[in-house]
Amino acid sequence: MLKDEGGAYVLGHSDRELARLERQAGFFADMTRDVLLRAGLKPGMKVLDLGCGVGDVSSIAADLVGDGGEVLGLDISPEAIGIAGRRMKATGRDHVRFEASTIEAFDRFSDFDAVIGRFILVHIPDPASLIREVAGRMRAGAILSFVEMDMSTATALPHLPLLSRNIDHICEVYRRAGRQMDMGSQLFAAFRAAGLNPDLIGFTRIGSGKEEAGFEFMAESVRSLLPFIEKLGIATPEEIGIGDLQDRLRAEASDGEYCVFYPRLIGAWASV
Repeated sequence: MLKDEGGAYVLGHSDRELARLERQAGFFADMTRDVLLRAGLKPGMKVLDLGCGVGDVSSIAADLVGDGGEVLGLDISPEAIGIAGRRMKATGRDHVRFEASTIEAFDRFSDFDAVIGRFILVHIPDPASLIREVAGRMRAGAILSFVEMDMSTATALPHLPLLSRNIDHICEVYRRAGRQMDMGSQLFAAFRAAGLNPDLIGFTRIGSGKEEAGFEFMAESVRSLLPFIEKLGIATPEEIGIGDLQDRLRAEASDGEYCVFYPRLIGAWASV
C-alpha cells in the first residue's frame, strides 16, 4: 500500500475517507461493471475482491454472479469491512462476505473462479510482482482482473487553473511516494511482466462545470492527502485553503461553460 514513514496507508481509514471512497465508487460504477462483464464474470462464479474497501466493487460482482455465486471481499481495514458488511446486509446480498486480511496472508486464492481489484495496484511498490504472486496462487483458467485510473488525465476545457493545480498536488504525492500515478496506462506492462497476456479497455467519464459532485470529490481527495501534501513540501495548508476549496472550485466553473474530464479508467483482464 501507499504508506507513510510509519507504515500507515496514506489515505487512511477515517469515516470521512471511507465516505469519500463511497462517492468515488459512484463515479466509476458503470465502467467497472463493463470491465468485469468483459473479463467474463457470470452467474454462479466465486469471486475474490482484493482491497474491497466499503464493498462497492464487491456489490457489482455480486450482482453479476447472482445468488448462485459467491463473493468474498478482502481488505486490511476492519472499519471498511464493517461498513461493507452492513451495506450488503441492508441490500439483501447474502452471498457476499468480507474478511480482514492482507493479500500476502490470504491463502485461498485457488478457491475462486475470478480475482478482481480496483484502485489497488496504484498503492503497490511493484505491481507486476503482486500480479505474478496472485496469479501463481490461482487455479489454471481462473480470471484475474484489475481496474486502475490515470490520475494525470483529469482536466477541464477550457482550462480551470485551481482545478488543475489541485490535480497536480494529488499526482505529486504519488510521484514522490514512488508510486505510479497513471497506473491504468501501466496495466499492460505489469500483466506482461507477470507473464500474462491481458485484454484491456479504457473509459473516460465527462461532466459539465455544473456537476458539483465532482468538485466535492476533488476537495475531499485533497483533504485526505493534505498531511502528505504539506509534509512533502508540495504546498502549505494556507496555499491549499481546504476550508473553502470546494466552494472555490465551484465558483471557478460557475458559468457552467466547462467540460470536465474525470481520470481515465482502464481495465485489464487475463486467464491464468
